[in-house]
Amino acid sequence: MGDERRDDAPERRRADVYGSARIGAAAALTLVLVVLLVLDVAVPGYDVSPAVLLPLLGAILALLGLEASALWRGL
Repeated sequence: MGDERRDDAPERRRADVYGSARIGAAAALTLVLVVLLVLDVAVPGYDVSPAVLLPLLGAILALLGLEASALWRGL
C-alpha cells in the first residue's frame, strides 16, 4: 500500500506545454522590445514612449514570474 504511485504524467506534460508556451511568449515579447529599442536609437524622430515599453516589460515579467512560480512549486 505504501508503494502506490500516483500517475501524474498527464499533469507533468500539461505543465511542460504551458511552460514552453510562457517561455516562448516571453521570448517573442522580448524580441519586440529589442526591436522597438533599436528603432528608437537608430531612426531619428522615432520615439518609443514609456506607455508602450512599460506594459510590454510588465507582460514579459509576468510570464517569467509565472514560469518561476511553476518551477518553484515543482510542476
